Amino acid sequence: MRLIVMTAAVALAGWTLPAAAQDRAPCGKELVCASDPQTILQAMRAARLEASLAADEHGDPVINVTGRPYHFDLFFYGCEQHRHCDSLRFEVSFGKDAQATVALANKWNAGHRFVTASVKDNGAFVLSYDIGMIGGTTKRNFADTLDWWNSMLGESADFFAAELKG
Repeated sequence: MRLIVMTAAVALAGWTLPAAAQDRAPCGKELVCASDPQTILQAMRAARLEASLAADEHGDPVINVTGRPYHFDLFFYGCEQHRHCDSLRFEVSFGKDAQATVALANKWNAGHRFVTASVKDNGAFVLSYDIGMIGGTTKRNFADTLDWWNSMLGESADFFAAELKG
């Protein structure tokens, strides 16, 4: 057993994590990139979403989406001086509700991959989905991501209806 622990320690000592990497490369033609928020906005509008680009409280880009059953936001992360962002977070926040508990979030999380539930300090129940975007993605792949996110929002309505009876 001691040999296994020592081998693991040696292996981990030689393994270094890369530094946080913003996406400084230009967004390739026909790609959708977090490093270029306009490409994200265009892709969302092409998917017939009512989307607008703004800045969050830190000055980083955020896209607000309305006109669907749920308002949701798309936050940009891994930004360097509010640019060169390398990842995205889809997030829908539901108002504070006594039934929207950590136990309910855990039940959702136990049965779903990718989209996670949590309860914020203010009591709001949140569903979120994070994706890495270094190097961008194709328009087709991003459209599929949007379809998948919207599908999960629909599934959440069924989940809440079943779990929050009354």
